[in-house]
Parts: sequence; C-alpha cells; structure tokens
Amino acid sequence: MSQPEEAQIANLTATALPAPPSRRQQVEDCLREIRQQPDFPAFAHQISLVMQALSDEEASLRQLTSLILKDFSLTLKVLRTANSAHYNRSGKPILSITHAVALLGVEAIRHLAGSLLLFEHYRRHSPGLKQLMLLSLLTASQSREVAARVGYPRREEAYICGMFHNLGEVLIACYRPAQYAAILVLMKERRLTEAEAAFQVLGFRYQDLGQAAARQWNLPERVLDTMEAGRYAPPPAGGDLLALITAFSHALTTAVHRRDPEGARARLKRLVHEFSPVLGLRSEDVRDVVEAGVRDTMETFSILRVPLDELRLRRHTEAVLQGLKEAAQPAAEPGKLACGEDLLEDLAREIEWVLSSPSDWDLNNVILMILEAIYRSEAFDRVLFCLLDPESETVQGRIGLGEGSEALRARFRFSVAGGGNPLTDALLARRTLLLSAESGLSYYEAELLKQLGATCLAVFPIMVDGILVGCLYADRVGAGPDPSARVLELVSRLRYLAARAIGLKSPRRRTPAEAQSKRNTSLPTPSA
Repeated sequence: MSQPEEAQIANLTATALPAPPSRRQQVEDCLREIRQQPDFPAFAHQISLVMQALSDEEASLRQLTSLILKDFSLTLKVLRTANSAHYNRSGKPILSITHAVALLGVEAIRHLAGSLLLFEHYRRHSPGLKQLMLLSLLTASQSREVAARVGYPRREEAYICGMFHNLGEVLIACYRPAQYAAILVLMKERRLTEAEAAFQVLGFRYQDLGQAAARQWNLPERVLDTMEAGRYAPPPAGGDLLALITAFSHALTTAVHRRDPEGARARLKRLVHEFSPVLGLRSEDVRDVVEAGVRDTMETFSILRVPLDELRLRRHTEAVLQGLKEAAQPAAEPGKLACGEDLLEDLAREIEWVLSSPSDWDLNNVILMILEAIYRSEAFDRVLFCLLDPESETVQGRIGLGEGSEALRARFRFSVAGGGNPLTDALLARRTLLLSAESGLSYYEAELLKQLGATCLAVFPIMVDGILVGCLYADRVGAGPDPSARVLELVSRLRYLAARAIGLKSPRRRTPAEAQSKRNTSLPTPSA
C-alpha cells in the first residue's frame, strides 16, 4: 500500500473514531445526569439554605436558630454537641439553641448541618446505601476523635471532612447502582484497588465526582482538599494535619468495618505502623478512637430514629456495636429536645445565668435567646423584639423568630404619638396586652388582629430606667388555646430580663430624669 493510501486510511480512521472523552468530561457528564434526578435538586437546595445563612455574618445567628428549630434531628444534635465536655465547661445545662449556636460557632454548625443533611437524605435509599452512610458517620466521628487526640483545634471541621470523604462513592451507589456493583465485583474477583476498579468502570475515581459535587454545593475548600489527600496511602510526615486525620480515619473505617473479620488485627497493626510516625497514635489510641466512633454513631442513629438492625451490617460491625450498646445508651441529659411551659422556665433560668456570668455576653444573643424561649413555649407561632425610635416616636420590629416572622418584622411599625390603637395605647400605659379572637373584642381590637394576621397576640412593654424602650410581641396565626397564665407570667419575666440586658449594656445607669433627656443616645440597639 502506498504512503498516500496509508495517510488517507489514517485520516478516515481518525474521523470515524473520535477521541474518548476526558476524565473531566466524564465526571461532568455523570454529575449532570445525577443532578437531573428528582431528589437531587431538593437536597442541594437544603444545603444551599444552610450555607447561605452561614455566609451572612450580620443575620447568621438569627437565621441559623430559625433553621435549626425547624429540624428535629439537627436541634438535638446541636444541643448534645453544645453540652459535651469539649464545649460546655460551665457544668450548667444548655437548653437554648441560640446559646448553643453562639457557643459552638458558625463553622461547627455548618459542619453539623451539612453532615446531617447528607445522612438524612441518602439513608432513605437502599440498605446498601444505609450501610455506606453508617461508614461515613463512623469516619466522621473517628476524625473528630483523632483531631482531639492530636491537638487539631477545629474538631467539627475534621468531622465534616470525614463525613464527605466518600461522597463520590455514595453518589455512584445511589444513582448508578449497576456500575457500583460492577466495581465491587472487580475489587473482589480481580483484587483491584478501589481506584483501579472505579477507573475501569467509570473512567474516573470516586473522589473526582465527590469533589465536583461538593464544589457545586459550596462546601468548604478544606472538604474538597481532604477528599484527595492521602486517600489510598498515608500522606508524608509534615503534611497537612487535617488531611492526615481524614486519611487515617477513612483507612481505619475500611480496615475495621469494610472487610471480612479475618485478618482485621493484621490490617490494624499495619495501619498503626504507617500512620504512627505522622500522627503519634499508639495501638491503644486507635482502639479508643474506634470505640468512641461507634458510640457517637450509635447516638446519631438514636437521634435520627434509624434502627441499627435495618442497616444489615457485617458480622464484626454488629458484634462491636452490640458489645458497646449498653455503655452507649444515653441517659436523660440536658441536650434532649423539649418544649412547653417547663422549658420556658428552664430557658428563663439559663438567660439569668448568662446575664449573671462574669464573662462578657452579647446583647443580640441574649435578645434572641429570649425570643427562642417564647417561641419554644408552643403558645405562639411568631415572636418579635421591637424598639421604640424616640425621634419618630414609632415602635418597630427589629428581630423575629418563627414562620413568617421576617415578613411581619418588616411591616411592624406603629406610631405611639397620642396612641390610636390598642397596641400603642398599651405601650403608652406600660401595661401588658392580650387579645384573642376567642374572647370579646372591641372593633379596634378585632381590626388590630386582622391587620397583623393573628388569632391571638400579646404585647409586653420593656422599660429601662423607667423609660419605655420597646416591647416583646408574640402572636398565634392559627387555631389553638390561648396562652396560659403561667406562660404569660414567664414571658413577663423574660421582658424584665430583656430590660436588664439592655440596661447592663448602657454606658452607665441614670436617673429617670437623665434617661428622659438622653434616651435617644443611650440605648444600645440590637441589630436586625
């Protein structure tokens, strides 16, 4: 065959056989396909809501408190974390979500929320996925425990990095189950590594997909970094400590919980030998980390009401969990979620303790704790903290909590110049106001309820140095019993705590005459 003919055939072959897609293109195609699944956008939206609230430094505490209280499992997890020995050094139980969020910090809440969203979403799929989520939780808990032992300060950051370490595997198992099964077969029959088997079937590694998905969910860059670092071999000494922690915890989960029981001791010895020079963990440390991870994971299962027998764990995992089951059963503890009148009283005591503590406290946080206490009494649906603007002589909503409270806060603006409606008349008279559609109302009272879209409302004036500075407003928008006398008494107590907090943050205590002339410059104003 002549050279021109060979060149022509080569050109035809090149035209007929396009180059295979790159690894990056295959990852993008896979992620695009997954995103089109019905349940994927909803999950991504949930994560975006949490991350958006966390990115707003001005309103993060209020928005986070509201978001957390809407999720039972997240509320419990936040309270239990805040009451752990690592965070609560006072010995006083923390019952307020506002207090817990302020204590834990935004980053810790981001990690708890993100990891629980991942678990809650994917645990509802097949039993195999539930087991994968169990393994993710074990890695997360072990990462946090290792971080504490090696002196890494951001334990919750280590937790979320461990939780999302195998995100790519979770996505493939959920949305491409046939390919996931083929990868497992290759690993077992041909004794390929996970990376080799995944690359043969998918054209990319699990962590390639995990990183792409995490980037779309706006997860922290540290999460993406630790997906890559040290996935299949221990990183070198002197490497990034968080990457070392995550890599070790993932390898530990694999060694103990993802292989047949035979040879587990040898795998653990090899793991300790490989990572001991860079992490300084001994064999007894590794044993304690495994046991602590199991205990913490069992607690999470209990919070999320997921039966352990539903996960169909391997024999050795079930044996470990069963052996620790009795010790891991939590007794009644301060982190347990509760609502109602008793909780309202407990939260009032917690606020008094915060105000009396020698350490500095933030006025905004205390006001939000007060709103949270009223909201969790279950007597009201919406709660506002309102301030009186001396210049315009109007009372305005400043901070809100509850469904629809933000819209109410934006339009809550009443003039107190000369009164004119039941709300401003009560403020001018410095008296508590309670209106209910179930009781006899005047025309103006009925109109006020209608204007605010409420079936029942209560207003509690706040006085500082004998001067009206604002009020607490609470209402119910649906059917239900009126607040009890005890609830009204406790909310009135919270009104006095709000006044005390504002007074303590004033530049100095003044006489009523001084306060009357200087009130427009003396009052510290909580942010909206």
